[in-house]
Amino acid sequence: MKLLKRTWADVSLDHLAYNYSQIKSHIPENCKFLGVIKADAYGHGAVPVSHALVDLGAGYLAVSNLEEAVQIRRGGIRAPLLILGYTPPMYAENMIYLDLTQEIHSLEYAKQLNDALSGTNFILNVHLKLDTGMTRIGFTAYGEEADLAALLEAARLPHLHVEGAFMHFCVADSRDPKDVDFTRLQYRRFREALDYLAENGVKPEICHCCNSGATLLYPEYAMDMVRPGIMTYGLYPSEDTRDILDLQPVLSLYTTVSQIRVIPAGTAVSYGRTYTTPSERRIAVLSIGYADGLSRSLSDRVCFLLRDRLVPVVGRICMDMCMVDVTEVPEAQVGDEVTILGGDLTCDALAQKLDTISYEVLCSINKRIPRIYLQNGRASEILQYIV
Repeated sequence: MKLLKRTWADVSLDHLAYNYSQIKSHIPENCKFLGVIKADAYGHGAVPVSHALVDLGAGYLAVSNLEEAVQIRRGGIRAPLLILGYTPPMYAENMIYLDLTQEIHSLEYAKQLNDALSGTNFILNVHLKLDTGMTRIGFTAYGEEADLAALLEAARLPHLHVEGAFMHFCVADSRDPKDVDFTRLQYRRFREALDYLAENGVKPEICHCCNSGATLLYPEYAMDMVRPGIMTYGLYPSEDTRDILDLQPVLSLYTTVSQIRVIPAGTAVSYGRTYTTPSERRIAVLSIGYADGLSRSLSDRVCFLLRDRLVPVVGRICMDMCMVDVTEVPEAQVGDEVTILGGDLTCDALAQKLDTISYEVLCSINKRIPRIYLQNGRASEILQYIV
């Protein structure tokens, strides 16, 4: 069927290319760019974005799990692909068939993967994951609990090829002096662990540690590869990073007016009767609700853009619809386009209203919303998850 323009997202490949060039200009010339495409490329559509990033020159891609990796391979993308999270050892051979790289976070896990490949000639490409202070998955690489011997033992297992080693910063997007000190400490711990490996004959080809925050604030830590996530999509990881590079949001979100009614004064609107018209009002029903990713917590708290004017949400946001007051836009009509995200209506502003981060807002955009990919001002592809 043709695209049903009920609610949709525009994804600008031109803005993606612009952000890519900005990031590349900020890091050392020979440093690889890893495109983080987990969580459906932060809601932008993993397969189309992967194709675009590879065409731009990204030397690596990364996903969260095996299922996401399968999606990328089925999409015809052959670029090196790192799984950042745990994959059950029983799928070790599948990862080899799909030419995937798996993170290794403990000696126990490394041995399980190695045992799963015992009796074969197969060797799984892996990146060692070191915990330098994030306190998430990884070999402990610091303090009294450090177990660098285990790291070395894992690297020497016969069915694993250690192509890379990496870590993750936890406050690299902050300029607070204490956070700066901790970021530097994490980096030093990582380098010390790498030195230990090198002294014992293990020298990973690709060492990487920079997420978006570190890529922006510490390009000198880029090493062999950077892993910019949210900034690739045109958003900043924190207020402390906004003045470094010019980035352009890649995604905009739109919906349409499905009905307009004149509602008398004193009339309650939507579930719970949380809003009552103070006077006669023109109320428009929009074709977007919390099932599309528009949080119900935004009820009575945000405005959208209709015919270049802001219109406030009134009453509770429903599963598939919400209501806005269009009294001040008398020319509004059924079928009009309404901007939910785009221009001055930023993802960060919505996130602030929700007391969360822009990452969550993007990842909440539901799969029933089609993505339209725009290049040179024209639609180059349409991704429809349902039909």
